[in-house]
This record gives sequence, structure tokens and C-alpha cells, in this order.
Amino acid sequence: MDETQAFFNKSKKKLLSANSSYDLEDYSSAVSLSYYAMFLVAKALVLKKGIKAPKTHNGLLYLFKVRYVEEEDFSYEKYVYLADTQSQREDADYDAFDEIDERIARKRIKQAEEFINEAERFL
Repeated sequence: MDETQAFFNKSKKKLLSANSSYDLEDYSSAVSLSYYAMFLVAKALVLKKGIKAPKTHNGLLYLFKVRYVEEEDFSYEKYVYLADTQSQREDADYDAFDEIDERIARKRIKQAEEFINEAERFL
């Protein structure tokens, strides 16, 4: 198995974990795991193009946007799911209190599923 496929598989596991966290009413973890599911797929696709992934989250998001949204036909709407979830992931992971509830968690999981489905076209 190559690195691209390994990151894609890891992404699918993060999505399963997001659903499990949701079921346990751990909505902050569900959002964080949804973000990482999308992030890892973006990383896989960047690596697929033979590009070394940047060390920062913002760097990877920028490179993904340029190489897949602007140069390919990856859905801009679904790219925004990744970018928007990044800030909520930071709240979920680093703030003592956050505004993440059941509705937000369900929305982010659904968006992660759509993002991954969109990404599968490029694998």
C-alpha cells in the first residue's frame, strides 16, 4: 500500500471515530475528527501529485486549493467544508468551552462524508 492510500484509509477511520464520538454525545470530538478526516484526504491527494505536504495545516489547505480546486475540478463548495471546519476544530481542541452542539457536529460529519466522496474521484 502506498502513502496516498494509507492516508485515505486513515481518513476513513477518523470518519468512523467521528460518528462514534457523536453517538457518545462528544460533539467537540466529532467535529475535530471530521476535520481530520478531510485533512488527511487532502494530504493524500497532494501526495498523489508527487508534492511533499507542507508542515502546517494552513499550508496544506492552500496547496490543496491551488492544485485541486483551481487546477482540477474539485468542488469549491466542498473545499469550503474543510476550511470552515478547521476553525471549529481549533475551538473544539483548545478551548475549555465551545459552542459545538449536536446540530453542528452532525453537519460537520455530513460535510466530511461529502468531502471524502468528492476526493475519491481523484484517487
